[in-house]
Amino acid sequence: MNAQVFRPQRKKKGKMVIGRLYRGRYRLLPTDKTREVPLRTTDRQVAEQRLKQLILDEQREQAGMIPPKAQREAMQQRLSDLIKNYIADLRAIGRDEKYVCAKERQLITVAKECGWARLGQVTAESFMHWRSKQKKHPKTLNEYLNAISGLMTWLDSAIPHNPLRGVQKVQTSGAAKRERRAFTADEIRELLAVSGERGHVYIVAAHTGLRRGELGKLEVRDVHLNAPQPYIDVRASISKNHKYAQLPLTAEAGAALRCALRECAGPTDLILKRLIPRMNRFRDDLIAAGIPYVNAKGEFADFHALRKTFGTWLMLAGVPEFVRMKLMRHSDIRLTQAVYTDGGMVPIWDAVGSLPSIGDTQIDTHVSVLDGLSLSAPVLVGKDQSVLLSAADQTFSPSESASVPIGPEQGENARCRVRTCDFLRVKQALYR
Repeated sequence: MNAQVFRPQRKKKGKMVIGRLYRGRYRLLPTDKTREVPLRTTDRQVAEQRLKQLILDEQREQAGMIPPKAQREAMQQRLSDLIKNYIADLRAIGRDEKYVCAKERQLITVAKECGWARLGQVTAESFMHWRSKQKKHPKTLNEYLNAISGLMTWLDSAIPHNPLRGVQKVQTSGAAKRERRAFTADEIRELLAVSGERGHVYIVAAHTGLRRGELGKLEVRDVHLNAPQPYIDVRASISKNHKYAQLPLTAEAGAALRCALRECAGPTDLILKRLIPRMNRFRDDLIAAGIPYVNAKGEFADFHALRKTFGTWLMLAGVPEFVRMKLMRHSDIRLTQAVYTDGGMVPIWDAVGSLPSIGDTQIDTHVSVLDGLSLSAPVLVGKDQSVLLSAADQTFSPSESASVPIGPEQGENARCRVRTCDFLRVKQALYR
């Protein structure tokens, strides 16, 4: 190994001038190219020590004992600067603004509360210690983990490893979830009666399934009210799934948008500007309409419940599942069925009532015998053997016809027809 420290020399106005700061020159192997590095000191002993440390670090890097210099320097960067650059990159690649703002807020919060000033201070132990003291919902805690893990993934090439790679997510199974319900038509009418111009927003939301953020970004050019079949263009830039879609408009939704449309509005003006209510305002409208924000089953009637209302009304109208999924702009039918259909409004009683009649199977629909009526006598089913069968408080014989020891106006051991339950014929009818 060849190494030396020196002060660079240069000519200035015909005279040789020696620099004040030392530089280092070295090569690890005879076949290597000689390198020069600034040592940034005027003391020769300090310069020699720094060059010695630099060479030692490079040898350790080559042996895999320490990370490369670039990674070691990255671990000393301010975490706030890295977060700022990461958020700027998310915006540059076109991520939804609401998503970007949520990630920025989560990253700033967890960095501050965990005491992370520099990247090298981010550790799994400090994060898990912070998480153990939180009273947030498990889903929210997992979102914080996803946010910081996303930053570490973005820095993958600049850091030795992801310090949070081994951190497990919090189990969400069995945790309380925010269940929403659908509004009834009568509740929507009551809501419109007390909400004034905001009612236009509620009608459009319940008849199109548009989300609150999508309604707020709806422009005049997106609404086609004069088309033979009026519809809305949901631009990819405002849609949650970043996909373009066309949504047909009902007559009521079209009328509401026409009322909200200002005469002097330009094509790119927001059609529902200043009409989208804040959550406190929406709750006030619910109170005025006499609609509970949380019902007895713990289900919420928030603004997003209007989207569930749209999906549920489509189900009640008998719209096929695939069409419902397309109108809801879902990629998975299970989301349409399980999350955006109110199970409490499923017409299960009508469904059971619509089952076909099986016909006469000799089964009395009312098997209860009124008090005071005499029960049938024992039925002889074998020699000197009689059996009584009963259902509820009625007793009846086990076969269609049997020998009755004593019957009114009949001779002894005469045969008579008794209204009975023939179990074999019932089984054949049910499983035919």
